[in-house]
Amino acid sequence: MTTFTQAMDAADALTNQLQEFTENPRYLPRFFDTLFGLRTVLGSASDRFAALHSGEVGDAPVFATVLDRCEQARAIGKALTPGDAALSRYAGAVQRAIGAMDGPVGTAARPSFRGTLRLRNGSTPTVRGGRRLEPAPEPYYASLVKLFPVEAVTLYPLAIGIAAGDIVIRLILICIITLFIVALRWFGTQEERGGDADVVAIAVSVISFELYAASLGGYGYLPGGPEQTSQLFAFITIMWVALVPFVLRRARS
Repeated sequence: MTTFTQAMDAADALTNQLQEFTENPRYLPRFFDTLFGLRTVLGSASDRFAALHSGEVGDAPVFATVLDRCEQARAIGKALTPGDAALSRYAGAVQRAIGAMDGPVGTAARPSFRGTLRLRNGSTPTVRGGRRLEPAPEPYYASLVKLFPVEAVTLYPLAIGIAAGDIVIRLILICIITLFIVALRWFGTQEERGGDADVVAIAVSVISFELYAASLGGYGYLPGGPEQTSQLFAFITIMWVALVPFVLRRARS
């Protein structure tokens, strides 16, 4: 019998594992953004899962699925060594764990993708009994998740493998991933019932990915070589993804 508590403990253990990776110098700076993005998205999914199911104490298939997915991801992470292919496999396992937490919502209809990436000034969560709380500002980490293109960060290691050192193919794949970010977030940043996309948020996501790609030598190297290029652009990327959501939220509040 799998309980809600066991499922949440497994999710917390996976989050802790990701946190340890971001603190491990073996993964810096090359993989920092991928691991940081995964940890942030996992934390958001875990909070949503807790909000939906915290009142359920009995056995439920969803709890068993979450427990299974999180343990699979932890097992892969335990044997993880720094490398594009290994990290991509781990990222896929973490995303499946997130999908397990986000997927089942009882008998309620699944929400539309449209609007899920739109920055919001406030939210009005529903609590048990149908009551609603006062609107509260969207948490900082939620804005960070919506602006950081985790989907592109997961794809880029695959693009590096496909390019196999060919700079022309690598640049073509970077352009394709960039177009994918724009297309995905064009719909994701619209209101649920349609309307204009959030062009500024899309631009921030694109710049975040381009900085990430540059930190991995996607556009070549600075005179100091790969190490200088990686460290400089990783520093810029980390500062960018940390500060821009804060500035954008303040500007729209």
